[in-house]
Amino acid sequence: MLVSNSEIDLLKNHLQDGSRFGVRIEYSTAERVGTAGALHVAEDLLNEPFIVYYGDVITNMDLSGMVKQHEARRATCTLAMSTSVPIEYGVARVDQDGRVNYFEEKPVLKEYPVSMGIDIFEQEALSYCKPNTDIAQHVIPNLLRDGKAVYAYMTDKRHYDIGTFKSLEEVRQLAENNNLQI
Repeated sequence: MLVSNSEIDLLKNHLQDGSRFGVRIEYSTAERVGTAGALHVAEDLLNEPFIVYYGDVITNMDLSGMVKQHEARRATCTLAMSTSVPIEYGVARVDQDGRVNYFEEKPVLKEYPVSMGIDIFEQEALSYCKPNTDIAQHVIPNLLRDGKAVYAYMTDKRHYDIGTFKSLEEVRQLAENNNLQI
């Protein structure tokens, strides 16, 4: 999420060191270097397992349950995956002759869970984080390629991406109409 220096200052002022929330917060800011590149820049701050929670995600998923599963499975990486997110388009099944035998507009495809933008990593994953690389496009595929323990934390909780004005407005309208399903 691209934020201005004043927005970063507001965030730091509100969250401070995190102690009033029972967590420890340290800050690392960098120019646009990719999601994994940002972890590379912050590597000196990450001396234990860490959570990457994209700043444009709203959900009420059980984060403590995800942490417990990550620890129990001794995972290198655990990805929050939702089975309740409708895709943006209509889908069809088409036979060999081109005849449509099934169509559904904006379905929820439970057999294809959606990444929520919440991940837990062990420190060893930092070696995969290079400048100008992305977690989803580079780090996770490379962890899988190397046979590392990557697990999904499956949830039926919905998440909302508020990273654009359009999606933020949609979430605001859902909240105003009491239709926000988080």
